[in-house]
Formats: sequence, structure tokens, C-alpha cells
Amino acid sequence: MQDNSVKKLTYGGLMIALVFVATAIIPQIPIPFTEGYIHAGDSMIFVAAILLGWKYGAIAGGLGSSLADLYLGYTHWVIPTLIIKGIMGAIVGFVVKDMENSRLAKVKKLLTVIISVGWIFFGVALKNYLAAKLENFQNLELANYLIEKFKLKGIGELQALFDKVQTSLLVAIILIPLFIVILSLVLKKQGKEMASVSNLMGMTLAGLWMVIGYYIAGGILKGNMIVPIFSVPANILQFVGGLIIAYPIILGLKRTKYIKNI
Repeated sequence: MQDNSVKKLTYGGLMIALVFVATAIIPQIPIPFTEGYIHAGDSMIFVAAILLGWKYGAIAGGLGSSLADLYLGYTHWVIPTLIIKGIMGAIVGFVVKDMENSRLAKVKKLLTVIISVGWIFFGVALKNYLAAKLENFQNLELANYLIEKFKLKGIGELQALFDKVQTSLLVAIILIPLFIVILSLVLKKQGKEMASVSNLMGMTLAGLWMVIGYYIAGGILKGNMIVPIFSVPANILQFVGGLIIAYPIILGLKRTKYIKNI
């Protein structure tokens, strides 16, 4: 019993370290709009949660990511990251874990519906919000603030940036759910185990939560709900990239005797 506890503690510490390294040490891509960055840390959060469960996913995701923010000098993001990435890891582990209890299974389905529908409403609302702001460019104070904030050359570049973000949101609203449905059907048709479908669903739902969470946190930190919209496409790219990296790693590790012994 004691050996098992030590083993779990060791694996947990290892995953915190891997999340930190993937986030802070592997080169990042800066996001100037919110002074954030794109990184590979989400992939290790997915791996931790799926292999070790929601508790370890929450701890590794929250601590590993927030320590990375602290290390890189993004101190204003430490607390939001601790919360957002902690919940992110918990969602993955909770959705992926096979649950025989019918009540918990219903909770998992409800969580899936809430996040999926919430994502669609979130994307549509942001797209409409941007469209409304485009019509208000007569408000020179707003336009000048955004041009100065993003270091643009004028209204033309600002409108092009708005159009680009709107297009990204529209594509994400349509393609992400469609991708998940198609891939799930393909995996089922090929006779893949349901765990593969659950892995995919868990990572996607957690990623969508992360995008929404960082938008809200960015708005609070900036005191402006417009600026963080421009980081949404980058955050989508980040979690999709993390999913692509994590998926083959998880499939490979699950076939080893070491993971079976956890």
C-alpha cells in the first residue's frame, strides 16, 4: 500500500515537471494581444489526466502551468492559469475515465453537452460582438486604442485583423465539432476501443474550456473584453496542437507494461 502511494506520488511529481518543461522550456510563440504565449504544455496535461486520472490531471495542469508562468515572468497569469489549467486537467480525466456508476455517467454526458453547446454560443457571441464593434469604428477612441495596442498602421489593418479573427471563429465553431464527430465515427467503424473516442472527446472538451476560460480571465485582467478576443484563435491552435501531440503518446504508453502497473 505504501509502495503504491509512493509510486503515485512519483508519477504525479513527474507529470508536474513534464507540464512545466513543455510549457516553459520548449520554445514558445508569444501572443502580443494578451502578453501570453502558445506552448506545448497542454499535451502533457492531457497525458497526465488520461493516464493517471482527473486528480493528477488537475494538479499537474494547475501547478505545472502556473509555475511556468511564474518562471517566465507572466506573474499576472499565475492565479488564472492555476484555476483554468487545473479544471482543464480535471475535465480530461473525468470524461476519459470509465465510470460504471450510472449517475456519474449521466454527469459526464451532461458536462459534454454543456461545454459543447457553450462553445457554440461562445463562438457565435464573440463573432457577433466583433461585427458590432466593426460598425462602431466611428468611435475613434476605440479604434485608436486598438491600433495603438496592437501597433497597427491604421483603420485598414485593424479591420483586416477583425475580419481574420471573425473568420477563425467561424471556422472553429463549425470544424471542431464536425472533426470530433467524423473522427469518432471513423474510430468506431475501424473497431477501435471506446477509450480512444473518450480520449478524443475529453481532450477536446478540456481544450474548449481552456479557450473560454482564458478569454474571460484576459478580459478581467485587461479590463476590456475586446482585446482578449484576438488571442482566441491562438488558444484554439494551442489545444489542437496539444491534442495532436498527446494522442499518439497516450496510445503508445497504454500498450506498455509500466502504465498497466499504475
